[in-house]
Amino acid sequence: MNDESVLRSRVRDWLKSLGINPVDLKIYIQSLTHRSFAHQINVQSRGNEQLEFLGDSVLSFIITSYLYKKYSNFTEGEMAKIRSVLINRETLFKIAREIKIDQQILLSENEESCKGRKKISILANSVEALIGAIYVDKGIDFTFNWVLERYEDKIKEKIKTSEIIDYKTYLQEVIQADYSKLARYKLVKSEGPDHNKSFYSVVMIDDEIIGRGEGKSKKDSEQDAAKNTLKTLYNLNL
Repeated sequence: MNDESVLRSRVRDWLKSLGINPVDLKIYIQSLTHRSFAHQINVQSRGNEQLEFLGDSVLSFIITSYLYKKYSNFTEGEMAKIRSVLINRETLFKIAREIKIDQQILLSENEESCKGRKKISILANSVEALIGAIYVDKGIDFTFNWVLERYEDKIKEKIKTSEIIDYKTYLQEVIQADYSKLARYKLVKSEGPDHNKSFYSVVMIDDEIIGRGEGKSKKDSEQDAAKNTLKTLYNLNL
């Protein structure tokens, strides 16, 4: 068996482990070909760069569509914040390691010596190129489902973090709409050693407490209070 046959067999087996039965295996091999390798073997190609460009747009479309359908109660700005975190290089790098794409990419000898298989940029770009290849080979419906299998838990995890959603602003918007009043926050206590304090806050309308929260900072406890209020008063699944 020659080198090309070994490569094709290896990539096909890897794709099958990811739930992909390729129609055009060549497009997947291209998605794994870093430009340094293409230049090394004098192939008149940019390697996987065009598929990376396509995959970036496909991924953004899939995540945006999912957020729009699943979390329609979020504002445009909140959806944009979540999407930006989900499609950034750090998240793509995590997915790259999960699917072991680092073991499949084709690199030049020089890039290998520079530890290219561990570079965040190369691995993140390779995931985008793979998504582009899946779209070309299998179409949008298959690609949509394949991406969400790897992203759905990450989306839920990111949505739970106060850094992504400003629950205080969100709560104020709905209270203003319903009551034409301002929500007010009050720190009721803090406890624990200085290096590991816990803070407890309440949120009020006028003098009535409508929610409680806790956190490792005053800010986090207020965000938690706002989030809990949205869940209890407005029955939101946050």
